[in-house]
Amino acid sequence: MNLAELIGYAGSVIILVSLLMKSLLKLRWINLAGSILFSLYGLMIKAWPVFGINAVIVCIDAWFIFQMIRRWDYFDLVPLSEIGTAYFRKFFLYYENDIRSFFPDVVFDSLTGSETYILFRNMAPVGFFALRFEGEEARVVGDYVAPEYRDFKTGKFVYDVKRMYFKEKGIKRFVADFGKDIHSKYLIRNGFRTDDGYPDLLVKHL
Repeated sequence: MNLAELIGYAGSVIILVSLLMKSLLKLRWINLAGSILFSLYGLMIKAWPVFGINAVIVCIDAWFIFQMIRRWDYFDLVPLSEIGTAYFRKFFLYYENDIRSFFPDVVFDSLTGSETYILFRNMAPVGFFALRFEGEEARVVGDYVAPEYRDFKTGKFVYDVKRMYFKEKGIKRFVADFGKDIHSKYLIRNGFRTDDGYPDLLVKHL
């Protein structure tokens, strides 16, 4: 197998993987990488139709990624007490299997008994943020965003844009369990770090 064939196979596999993504932004990024490889493959073997169509796909993916990144979204964080548990139950049950893949120990009653907020993006409910206040600390009980909205914008809104909202409530730091690797990476990207005073937790100081 020569280099061109390796690049062609790699491009095909990456494009296939992109179709498995639930997040549209991730789909576009991965599809972009696959299309670049596949257009390079077409160029190397002088298959001009293969090169041409994938070069066009590269441009389309790049354009949509640019639009997604620069688009301004409206976010809101509304206490569950203002929304009502009946509505939140429907949301929880709809995404329950996915929620439990990140927070296996979370049950609906633990969320309604916590300081829980519904997350909105462009007026669409996209997740929830549940805390348990312990003095100056806020322990993260659940921090969930629906798959199609996982592009870190919601996390930035909660942990950075709304930080003064929680500071005004007397909270000086968020603490969270390490949990699943993918969720720990999400928390670290949003400013959580290990702390000598909390050996088993991730901490974000406000």
